[in-house]
Amino acid sequence: MAQLTSPHALYISEILFAISYYLEDDRKALARLARCCHAFSEPALSVLWSSVRSFSPFIPLLPPTVKFLWDHGRFDEATLVEFQCPPEEEWRVFDSYARRLIEPIDMQGRLFSDSLRSLKISGPAYVHCKDDRVQMAIARLARDAPLVEYLHIEDYTYSVVQSSLPPLHFAHLRAVEISALFDYTLLQSLCHILSQAPVTQLKLELPSLPNKEWNISSPVFPALRSLRICGNPASAEQFVFHLASESLQELSIYHTRGPASAADYRHLLSHVADKYGNTLQQLSLTLSQSPSPNYPYDLSQSVLDAFYALAPRFNRLETLHLSLPHNRYVHLAPELTFESPTWPSLKLLDFEAT
Repeated sequence: MAQLTSPHALYISEILFAISYYLEDDRKALARLARCCHAFSEPALSVLWSSVRSFSPFIPLLPPTVKFLWDHGRFDEATLVEFQCPPEEEWRVFDSYARRLIEPIDMQGRLFSDSLRSLKISGPAYVHCKDDRVQMAIARLARDAPLVEYLHIEDYTYSVVQSSLPPLHFAHLRAVEISALFDYTLLQSLCHILSQAPVTQLKLELPSLPNKEWNISSPVFPALRSLRICGNPASAEQFVFHLASESLQELSIYHTRGPASAADYRHLLSHVADKYGNTLQQLSLTLSQSPSPNYPYDLSQSVLDAFYALAPRFNRLETLHLSLPHNRYVHLAPELTFESPTWPSLKLLDFEAT
């Protein structure tokens, strides 16, 4: 008896996908096709799972411990703090189907619990990916979790498109942290959509800001009280310039990479003194040796000189921390001491030579 062989057309993947896409609206036929023919399995499954109307089909594919939390609705903060994420191998089945999803799930219900207080958004390092997935996640958060107090965005290392979202309403959002390598466009977009939030604490990795117009009409972080920036002084000055807050009390700047000059620091410190000399109570500046490898100690002395010249303008400053590259030619000026009359409110002076 002659052995049956498959038609040659079934060895051409483009034809298999074309047939599967023809059955796109017949989900039962696609499911049968994926089960009955090995050659059609991958194309049929890819089309079948490319558009899913809800998250329900993915629930049985979750790792057992995650599915238990889902089934019992145990997503409170205490449970999640103690929860250990399953190892990668337990996510393989879920991932094998979830990676086929192309169109976003239409979430008519809530994506986040209405009792959520804290959220961390971690994203993939798609260098050339251009979308607004970060902003859309924040929009869902504003809609579903009105009591959220803390937002942390991390790991995004790609350029994004400018979002068309309006400023979002967050009545209780107080702290925002952005520990990611993001670009100027994302910075503007995030500042815009968070511009009405009562954020009082902000920590961010600041990108190099190009000399272009700040394209945001809304006030930026008007309630801000505490700001921590990791970035070069020129970018820090531009960001501080665009803040709407009139009563910043704590400012920390960590300059660990990128070029800098003595003029950059003089401009930054002068602008901070002009804008927040009457409100700033804590000021911290950390300068590594990397930003100016040829003359790091000259730069340190210039920073000290700038602080001394501006000292009388920081009339409410209580805590000053300086961490600067140091050698025998760089010294803390005797005028910069706790007893100095030029610092009327100073209570703690911390100078660290690195």
